[in-house]
Amino acid sequence: SSSSSFSSTARSPTLIVASAVESSWVSSASPRTNMAPAMPPLGSAVRVAGVLAVLAAQCCDALVAEGVVALPGNGTIFLTKFCYTYELEDLRHRAGIVNLTVHLPVESHRHHAHVLLFDDEDHSYPGPSDEWNAMSCQQRTQHARVSQRIDWVAASGLEGQRIAFDIEQKLRPRWWYIAIAECSDAGEDLLVEYQMHATNTGYGWAVEFSTDKRFMPHVFAALLVVYACLSLAQLHSNRAVALRAKDDSANGKAAHPFAQILTAGVLLALGDSLFSALHLAVFASNGVGLAWVQVLSQLLSVTANFVLASLLLLVSQGKCISYVMIANDAWSMLRLLGPFLVSCFFLEMWGESSVSRNYDTNYVYTTPVGWALIFVDLLLLSIYATGLRKTYKAEHSPDVAVFYSRWGVVYGLWFLVLPVTALLAQLVLAPYAWLIVSTVAKKGVT
Repeated sequence: SSSSSFSSTARSPTLIVASAVESSWVSSASPRTNMAPAMPPLGSAVRVAGVLAVLAAQCCDALVAEGVVALPGNGTIFLTKFCYTYELEDLRHRAGIVNLTVHLPVESHRHHAHVLLFDDEDHSYPGPSDEWNAMSCQQRTQHARVSQRIDWVAASGLEGQRIAFDIEQKLRPRWWYIAIAECSDAGEDLLVEYQMHATNTGYGWAVEFSTDKRFMPHVFAALLVVYACLSLAQLHSNRAVALRAKDDSANGKAAHPFAQILTAGVLLALGDSLFSALHLAVFASNGVGLAWVQVLSQLLSVTANFVLASLLLLVSQGKCISYVMIANDAWSMLRLLGPFLVSCFFLEMWGESSVSRNYDTNYVYTTPVGWALIFVDLLLLSIYATGLRKTYKAEHSPDVAVFYSRWGVVYGLWFLVLPVTALLAQLVLAPYAWLIVSTVAKKGVT
C-alpha cells in the first residue's frame, strides 16, 4: 500500500494536506489556485438567467460546463463527474486536469465554501445512499480526497478564483466528482457562478472525452461506414423489388411495402450515425459538441428503432411475406410501439441532462423507470414470439415456414438486447464500461 497527498497554494500562504492509504494503486489530486484571466463579474438577473439558459441547452456530458448554483447553508452540490484514465508505469505523468473558476457575490464574506473532489472509492464517495444523505457538511468534507477553500477576496473580485487539480491514479479508470460545499449557517443561500473544464491529458486528440466515452467516436465512425454500405445495397434492392411489383404478382406486391419500410429504417439509422459522428467530432474539439445535433441523432435513432420493431412484429404476423400489408397494420404498430419508444427516448434524454447524473453512474435502464421499460420490452418479445408461433403453424409453404423457424428466432434476439445490457450493467460491468458495451450491443444487433 502507499499514501497519496494533496497540497494547494492559495493567494495567502495556506497549505491544505490530506492523506489516504490505499492498496495496490495510488490516486492523487493536487490543486493549484491563482487568479483567472479577466472575466466580467456577476451582473444583473438577466445575465444569471442567460447563463442558466445556456446551461440548460447543454447536455450533461459536456466537459466544458458553466452555470450558477444556489448553495444552501450546510449543503453540498455536485457540479459534474468525469471518468479519468490511469497511468500504470509512471505516476509523474498526470492522468488528467480539472480547471475550475469560481465567482462569488461581494456580500458573501459570511460564508465558508469549499471545492471538494471525491473519487468512486467506498471511503470517498461510493454513490448516492441513505448513509451519504445523512452526513453533515463537515463529514462529507472529510470524505473528500481533496478540499480547497474558496478565497472570498479572490472569488468576489472581477477575475474570480481559479483552481486547478492534477489527477494522478493507478490500477484502473475512476470516476471523480467535483462538488461545492458550504459548511457555515449564514441563513441564506450562497450564489456561486462557475466555469469548469475537465480533460484526460493522455488521450491525445480525444482529451475532451471521459474514459467511458473514449471509443464512442470509433464506434459511430464504423457504424457510419456500415450503414452507408447498407443504404446503397438496400436502395439497389428496393429498385429490384419495385420492378417485381410491376409484374402484377402477389409476391411482388407484398414485398414492395416491406422493402420500402426497410429502406426507410436503414436511411434513418444512417442519419443517426452521421449526426452522432458529427456531434462527437465537434465535442473532440471543444468539449461541448452540438446539443441540437445530438438531440436530432437520438430522434432519428428512436424513429429507426420504431421502423425496425414494426417490421419485426409485422413479420411475426406474416405481413409482407405470407399476407399483404394494409394501412391499418401501420397504425396498430404505432399504437403498440409508440409509447414504449417515446418513453425510452425521454429516459435517455433524462440520462443526459438530469442533475442527478452529476453524482450517479448507474445505467439509466437500471433505474426504476428503466426496469419498467425493460418489462414492457419483454412483453413485446412475448407478443412477437406468440405471433411468430401462430404464423408458423398456419404457413403452408415449406420454404416460408423454414424462414419463420430460422430467421424469426434470430430476429427475436433484438428484443433481448435491452434487458441483457441492463443486467450486465447491474451485475458485471464497471460503471465506466456499460456505455460503450450497451451502445455496441444495441447498434450491433440492430
